[in-house]
Amino acid sequence: MHCLLRIRSPVTRCDSFALLAGASGSCDRVSTLSGVLPDRHHILAIEISNPGAGVRGGDGAGAQASGPGVALGRVDGPGRVELASIEWLNAAAAGGGAAGRFGGLDDDLMPAISRLFAREGLVARGCLRAVAVSIGPGGYTSLRIACAAAKMIAEGAGAACISVPTAAAVAAGVGAEHWDRPVGIALASKGDAAWLQVFERGEPTGPGRVLSGDEAAGVIGGVGTLVGDAHLPGAMRLAAERAGARMIEPVFSPLSVLVAAAGRPEIDPALCNPLYPREPDAVTLWRARK
Repeated sequence: MHCLLRIRSPVTRCDSFALLAGASGSCDRVSTLSGVLPDRHHILAIEISNPGAGVRGGDGAGAQASGPGVALGRVDGPGRVELASIEWLNAAAAGGGAAGRFGGLDDDLMPAISRLFAREGLVARGCLRAVAVSIGPGGYTSLRIACAAAKMIAEGAGAACISVPTAAAVAAGVGAEHWDRPVGIALASKGDAAWLQVFERGEPTGPGRVLSGDEAAGVIGGVGTLVGDAHLPGAMRLAAERAGARMIEPVFSPLSVLVAAAGRPEIDPALCNPLYPREPDAVTLWRARK
């Protein structure tokens, strides 16, 4: 990916804060790297698109951890993002890491965002430039929650939204050793089909689409690495084995969303909508009854 990520330690905690400040938009920070007051260059990243994929721990900085969470970063020039902090959802039992048991999205998303801003001593109004959100494909309910939260926070803070396709965020978490050949990313597996998109050097070669295992065989034959979780259809896994493609698990991380957001357009929050891989079952059944 064409993005430089710098990671630093969180700044001094703030005991009390308001996520959305009043009209004055006060945005004083306890401390900064440069010693100057922050401007509207902070980006909030939300990743709760695929809660069914589970959680995996990573290193101390959380760079390879995978699971639902939020992150706060600062744009530091074109294509440059400075990571301030990550907050994993419902992971307190694991000491704040991503290895904890994941619970209700709707219960902990907003509290996690509050904890994140409190740790950085920031308020959203006046500080927040945009809310970057992983829009799917993924779970229907989790995508709706994520997009609704992103819209609400952006509208309240006078910020924009950045829609990040989940496949692009996953691509941002793929290690450099896999980019010698195209990388296929399979999401939203159901039955014998999955949503598949191919990336080359971190950029999509075309739009993603839902393919059956047989339909995907030709596509998978042209990749060097296939990213897929435990729900990947067996036919696709077999196609990857026959093609000699490496198999790795996806990383769903707010850090990856933050990286993938760099350089993407900032849009009106009203235009931030989920990317559904297929029609919901409830809608399909409703159509069948008409």
